[in-house]
Amino acid sequence: MDIANHWSYCEINCSGLIEKKNYSMDEHVLRTFVAVCDRQSFRAAGEDVGRTQSAVSQQIKGLEAELGVQLFNRSTRSVEMTPAGQTFYSHACSLLSRHREAVSAARGASVLPYLRIGATDDIAAYGLVPVLRALEDGPEPCSLDLETHSSQMLLASLGSRYDLVIVVSPQRGRTGDLVASVPLVWLGSAPLSTSKNALPLAVYADRCAMRDAAIAALDTSAVKWTTKATVSGLVVIEAAVRAGIAVAPALAGFHAADLPTVTSLPALPHLELRIVAGTPVGETYLPYVREGLQELLEAKG
Repeated sequence: MDIANHWSYCEINCSGLIEKKNYSMDEHVLRTFVAVCDRQSFRAAGEDVGRTQSAVSQQIKGLEAELGVQLFNRSTRSVEMTPAGQTFYSHACSLLSRHREAVSAARGASVLPYLRIGATDDIAAYGLVPVLRALEDGPEPCSLDLETHSSQMLLASLGSRYDLVIVVSPQRGRTGDLVASVPLVWLGSAPLSTSKNALPLAVYADRCAMRDAAIAALDTSAVKWTTKATVSGLVVIEAAVRAGIAVAPALAGFHAADLPTVTSLPALPHLELRIVAGTPVGETYLPYVREGLQELLEAKG
């Protein structure tokens, strides 16, 4: 279903000014654009939207031609948003959200509130069950859109793509509601941690509080390290640890129970688990998300 045949949008010109213009583009183009932004890869975005890499590339080229701006800086190794792309991304997310709400409203007089939640990989994998139960007991049931990303990306898209985000930040953070201070632990095998060779790390590709804390602890203790695996998801990090090829930092209690922890490496700090609302809908449901997370942490002891 197309969002509209013609619609008003903002054009970002070379001087950074935004001008009103009318454009003709459909929902599928916007979804492809957002997928490329989120995955930072034409191939991965194509897998998400069910198109080939070349088809995705053609859609983006057409979109750039229509807007008259370059949306991405492309290289053989990465795809990064330009300033114009970052501006267009927030508007595209908002437009797609309004489209979903409009479709829901048209399909029934009694429409459930729509809550868009973003969370980090580890929280989504090991912390969402009590959160979902708490939301079901909220002021009224809601329809959910759940996505995972780095804390940095979640906060950057708060309000446009997400109503509420669950993030991990260094201690004494100032953003959102503090749920708890959670210790970091090392996951991995003892032989790796005691080897005279550089310590092999499995870390996220995007900068995050866990990655920064781990590297800072190793550097402070003069422990040589090397990046063995740079990944985009928790599943791959856990696979690298399970295979015995790397160690990785993790939030205590938010990792697979079968993975061993290492105590011979430099101590890691606590990080803060925080909830941040960016819309009135997010504010409404924030207390219930907090309740679910607190229930989980109490159960973990």
